[in-house]
Amino acid sequence: MKLHHLLPSLLLATLPCLPLAASAAPSSEESVTAPETHNRELKVGDKAPDQYKREDTSIEDWQAKGLPAPEKESHWVRMGDHYVLVQITNGVVLAIQPGS
Repeated sequence: MKLHHLLPSLLLATLPCLPLAASAAPSSEESVTAPETHNRELKVGDKAPDQYKREDTSIEDWQAKGLPAPEKESHWVRMGDHYVLVQITNGVVLAIQPGS
């Protein structure tokens, strides 16, 4: 058997074993880890745990904390050391700000 016939087969067989380099640049988007989600990281656009849609979790003094006014049907909540703007109707994270 000739070696030049075996070489392409060997290359194809070992290709899936080679590690792939990460081609995407690191994200500069702010994220937060919600304690109730077993350390799942949340980013803008993700769905927050349901308890953050409840009114009793909202931050009433958002102005004193230097946060922008919440959008319609949303409120600011505290998740760990971050403030998170959560849509009340569907739980989507609209914004994340570092806490003080």
